[in-house]
Amino acid sequence: MALLAVVFALIVLLLVTRYTDLPWYRPAALVAFLGHVFVALVVLPRLPYRWDIAQFHQTASEIATGSFTSGSSTVSSFGGFQALTYTVFSPQPETIAIFSGLFAVLTVIPISSLVRQLYPSRTESRLGLVLIVLFAPLQFLFLSLPMRDGLSVLLFFSLLSVALRALKTHQLRSVAVAIPLWGMLYLLRPELALVFVLGSLANVIVKVVQTTTDDLSLTSLTAVIGTAGAIGFGLFAEVLYSFESANAQMTGRSSGGAVYLDGMEYASWFDFLLAAPVRAIYFQFAPFPLHVESIFHFLAFTVSVAVIVLTVAAARSLYECRLDETTAVFLVVIYFAGIVGYGTINANFGTNVRHRIVFDFLLLGFALPVIQHWELHIREWLGIIPRQRRKRDEKKRET
Repeated sequence: MALLAVVFALIVLLLVTRYTDLPWYRPAALVAFLGHVFVALVVLPRLPYRWDIAQFHQTASEIATGSFTSGSSTVSSFGGFQALTYTVFSPQPETIAIFSGLFAVLTVIPISSLVRQLYPSRTESRLGLVLIVLFAPLQFLFLSLPMRDGLSVLLFFSLLSVALRALKTHQLRSVAVAIPLWGMLYLLRPELALVFVLGSLANVIVKVVQTTTDDLSLTSLTAVIGTAGAIGFGLFAEVLYSFESANAQMTGRSSGGAVYLDGMEYASWFDFLLAAPVRAIYFQFAPFPLHVESIFHFLAFTVSVAVIVLTVAAARSLYECRLDETTAVFLVVIYFAGIVGYGTINANFGTNVRHRIVFDFLLLGFALPVIQHWELHIREWLGIIPRQRRKRDEKKRET
């Protein structure tokens, strides 16, 4: 029965949240986790969409019984963990779905650490950010699926948080934690692991530039991002994908009812570079109104509208607010490298919704000051804080 997995995951959640300093996170996390359990046990079996659940289940079952696996290397890597849960608890997809919900709830902790490092002067409540990460509807659904998304998202943000601390403090302990995290992420999502390498290289370049000047100019930042982009293209073209496999990946993902830009094929790496900006926009913001043909498409479209608003809020926050420059460059390079890399091979906005969860959460981190401003207005409207206090807090931040 999956009940044992629920009890075990709940105990882990209670132990972890006991040592966090985020106000209201523990009760919100408990509600979110129970919601994930409900989705996993009640909602998912009744949905008409099956995604790749059967593939992950088959691979895990093969590993658990000692058979040869038929899945890809990344599916098999996650299948090893899934097979472990099958052995200890119950050999059914609902078991790993429960742990995916646990991972989704715990992701708030490294995200909160990241935004603290990005905006060190923002000491106001981050409850709004916490609630959005925990309860954003479509992300909530996909992080409940019995697949690798929940674990890979948690690993990704944990790696970013630990690595930033290591880059800033040069502590060997943080480096020792970051290395196995990177290895595990590479096994599950190698493209995210290589995107992290680009962000780290950009961070190192920024530190070198800062040894010669106290203030990073727009020209310096452009040079840093351009250098990281050139290295990233080399990694993508020579390490992650060959030209033939890039076309094969894009063709393979051009199937189903949520396809966009179908029939496209790269004739050269120059075509690849020309198409990258447009395909990155499609990856982050599709589906558009003309793509909507079903209820799921409509739900994805409403999320896209929210992502557009979030992108504007993120750009405004990064431009107007005081931030840590090295952290900002690190995260911005990772964001743009990620959406360009995924955009050039993805051609299905159903798949995009899953793959861009990490980038949606990065946008949330960038938009923290605006989200805090929204939270103040909501608290004032609810009567939790008086208007005079809000104005006093805003003047204090401006000072």
